[in-house]
Amino acid sequence: MIFPFGMGINQSRAQGNEIVRLNEHFYPISEKDTVNYFYKAIIVNFTDSTSIERIFNLNNQIVKVTRYGYNQEGNFPEEITETYDSNGKLSSKKVKNRTNGFYQAVYFDKGEQLGEVLYQGENNFEIRAPKSEEIKKADENVFEPKPRLDKDLWIQTLKKNLSYPATARRREEGTVILAIYVNEFGERKAPVIANPENVDRLLAEEALRVVKYFDGEIAPATTINGNTIDSWLYLPIHFMLD
Repeated sequence: MIFPFGMGINQSRAQGNEIVRLNEHFYPISEKDTVNYFYKAIIVNFTDSTSIERIFNLNNQIVKVTRYGYNQEGNFPEEITETYDSNGKLSSKKVKNRTNGFYQAVYFDKGEQLGEVLYQGENNFEIRAPKSEEIKKADENVFEPKPRLDKDLWIQTLKKNLSYPATARRREEGTVILAIYVNEFGERKAPVIANPENVDRLLAEEALRVVKYFDGEIAPATTINGNTIDSWLYLPIHFMLD
């Protein structure tokens, strides 16, 4: 492999387990919410401030494993994530620097390696195919296809129409994650809030209001083979108190 992977977590003594219900976007939901219950996360916290989160679907099949710790060699807080397909085979492994968001990743399909990616910020991706020494530059991760929208128009829409609810301004801040489902033909469903338990209701309502003003096109996600697919587009909207 062209990109080295560090494993910065030691299996020290566990402090306790936590079980969290998740929606289809992998965000926590209320214990009373049975409609949006798609996954469950079992979190084990260790005495050295590291932790492991294992996510299962409702059939108790493993979907994702994330280890949080510290990379001693690189001197940064680390997040190591492995994802699995419906047959339980590894589909990706990613090592992420939690300080700056940079990451190294390897992708698989039915056990066969598809390629490797190095992300260094500002849409700067380096991609290498298996058994190849050639590194290609790209402005997106071709192994994680997502819908595309006119980012400049989206920013203009926010600047022109977004307002901070007066009541929330006195006490609340946070980031609302809008989720828009876009099918392979570019048709999209009404947006929803991906992280409802993490944000104030008034901020969520404002995010849903302002997204209605965006009149640009959203292109469907495209796989590495050039095929369009159904996918979710996630748009963060930040509310910060002065």
